[in-house]
Amino acid sequence: MRKLLLVACVVATPLAAQLPESPGCAPAATASTAQPATIPIDVYSNHVYVKVCSGDQPLDFILDTGAGASFLDLHTAERLGIKLGSSFVGRGAGAGTIAGAQLNGASVRLAGSSLLQPVPSALDLSRLPPREGHRMDGILGYDFINRFVVAIDYAKQELRLYSAREFKYDGPGSSIPVTFSGNHPHVDAEVHLTDGTTLNGRMVIDVGAAGTLSLTKTFADENHLRERVGPTIHRRAGGGVGGAVMADIGRIASLKVGSVEIARPVTSLAGDSAGVMSGNPEWVGNIGGDILRRFTVYLDYPHKRMILEPRAGADESFEADMSGLGLIMNDSLTTAAVDYLAPGMAATEAGLAVGDTLVTIDGQPANAAAIRELRKRFRRDGERIVLTVRRGGEERTVTLVMRRVV
Repeated sequence: MRKLLLVACVVATPLAAQLPESPGCAPAATASTAQPATIPIDVYSNHVYVKVCSGDQPLDFILDTGAGASFLDLHTAERLGIKLGSSFVGRGAGAGTIAGAQLNGASVRLAGSSLLQPVPSALDLSRLPPREGHRMDGILGYDFINRFVVAIDYAKQELRLYSAREFKYDGPGSSIPVTFSGNHPHVDAEVHLTDGTTLNGRMVIDVGAAGTLSLTKTFADENHLRERVGPTIHRRAGGGVGGAVMADIGRIASLKVGSVEIARPVTSLAGDSAGVMSGNPEWVGNIGGDILRRFTVYLDYPHKRMILEPRAGADESFEADMSGLGLIMNDSLTTAAVDYLAPGMAATEAGLAVGDTLVTIDGQPANAAAIRELRKRFRRDGERIVLTVRRGGEERTVTLVMRRVV
């Protein structure tokens, strides 16, 4: 939270034939003769959004190996007329908590198929879409992934679901043993520092995390990592259901998982008030989507393994955000405003201020598609971006120049 493509030979009985590119939410009866082997996804900011349906209503669920179960968004459940049961409190990355409720008999259908996924609970996910820039109607967690062998094909933007009983793999990928705690997949990993030291620890495979490698405060403090992974910058480093997480961002020499070694990944060292990332006794960090997207990832929970298969065009270097600019979108995800600025970085130097609303990007309207591309451009060294923003009743134009700081 990366290399040549060698086509794997996967021998398995798929759940059915491939879907059309945009299957929509046709009634299940029209698709029941061809249960899918593939489900469409949207890869956005290293997250995997899966197309599902509730009746004829299309929904976007995020795939999250860091979620011990599947959840509907609380407000989506209410909008769909699903009765809420007993309440509870949820917790994850970030210091805060969120409201939750049990659901009785709720389920969603994977788009273009008759395959149903029960959803036993709901969480209030409403604070996440404005920060992530993508609709989020729910989460597909352990109970979904454990039903199949799930292949995440980031390049083709699809999930491939295989019968776990009949799945066999004979490709170029590396098979890595996985253990489970609280329904979360853990792997043994090696952290290699530039001074030659190797640190060992258990880490969570976190498809739901956008970042690269995140290490807990306890692990960072015990090993004095803030002095050993420099240079670092202190800034907001994403977040989760508990809110934003502050961290020191640097790099390690490499991360090794099984036989796979990842060179110079950007690494977040969590601080206080980071929820589960501040420290816990079971694991020392998590491996997020910025690493996983460089592979086709096979999640084979029934056989307690993960397979990482390198894919073409995924050997670019890891880069941290170079803008120092945090954006928050409105509820309809159509406009964005500045809600965070990191000191000493491009956005601050250009004179932006919290509350500025984006009007144009390089002279073009700052719509959802343009903002999606903007987030990618923030990670390109030397990139020049001209923004027009509205502050109060006035508009002003500024130029941001990205420069690598870690």
